[in-house]
Amino acid sequence: MKLQTVIQTLNRTAPPQYACAWDKQIGLQIGDKNAEIKKVLVTLDITSAVIERAVKQKADLIVAHHALFFRPLENINLRQPLGQNIAKLIKNDIAVFVAHTNLDAAPDGVNWTLARQCGLEPEKCEVLEPTYREQFYKYVVFVPTEAVEAVHEAIAAAGGGHIGRYSDCTFRLAGTGTFRPLAGANPYTGKQGKLTKTEEIRIETIIAEEKIGALLNAVKAKHPYEEIAYDLYPLKNRGQAYGIGLLGRPEKNSKYARYKKIAVCSGSGGSLVQKACEKGAELLITGEAGYHDQLLAAELGLELKICGHRETEEIVVPVLRKKLKMECPKLTIL
Repeated sequence: MKLQTVIQTLNRTAPPQYACAWDKQIGLQIGDKNAEIKKVLVTLDITSAVIERAVKQKADLIVAHHALFFRPLENINLRQPLGQNIAKLIKNDIAVFVAHTNLDAAPDGVNWTLARQCGLEPEKCEVLEPTYREQFYKYVVFVPTEAVEAVHEAIAAAGGGHIGRYSDCTFRLAGTGTFRPLAGANPYTGKQGKLTKTEEIRIETIIAEEKIGALLNAVKAKHPYEEIAYDLYPLKNRGQAYGIGLLGRPEKNSKYARYKKIAVCSGSGGSLVQKACEKGAELLITGEAGYHDQLLAAELGLELKICGHRETEEIVVPVLRKKLKMECPKLTIL
């Protein structure tokens, strides 16, 4: 499988637009998008020990949560650990891909995994610090009656028509379409130079901005017309928010059931103390918090449970590994 194809899968799992504005070192850090990938090593951090394991197991790609380097490199010093690691990766043709705060924010990402372990239903939680909000569009396409069901299926498969807990949401309206095929056209129906009238169905639905490309390609594959007539209208509908930290009510059988609301944030969540308190959290579960963040929590009456930066993030590694196995069955996932 080409690295570019694997990257597309990873970007669907953790869309890059979900990342914090400051998080610039996500995506492909080392590698050739045209390279063939057979083995993928999934890890939290990229250390010399992890690289050694990748070499021994002949991995072609390392997928990590934490970047190999967080700042632009001014030089690659082969006497320093980072330079040595970069050199070893390149020498052994091992690519590096990073999903950091975009994986923190993504459904089934780090925060969702932590929330589930703490007795929350992430689908029902509020995001504490949004980094991205879905922009919706109205998609309208005109289809000959005999192709309506095939186009509908293509729309749904590409992610169109999702409203809350409902899928396949469309509206259909019958009407008459007109067109005149010009020189060089290869019309599905009608003849060149003659005005054609045909019965068509107007299908309209809703689509998130990041899925528009997939939707257009899916419809093109099923629509019989040479030129597809469609419209896209930006909407003011309030889309789903994605971001850092989740707030919700714990399940009754959870060990945190005594709290009305709890907040969770993988990694370093001390900066969310104020927001968690303002939104009614009685407990914030996170990996680490600074001294002054802990003082603020005490002043606000917010209980803190500090579980360790690594401990609140490494839980996503098996989740991501399982996702890749499902999405890329031809690959060996380590």
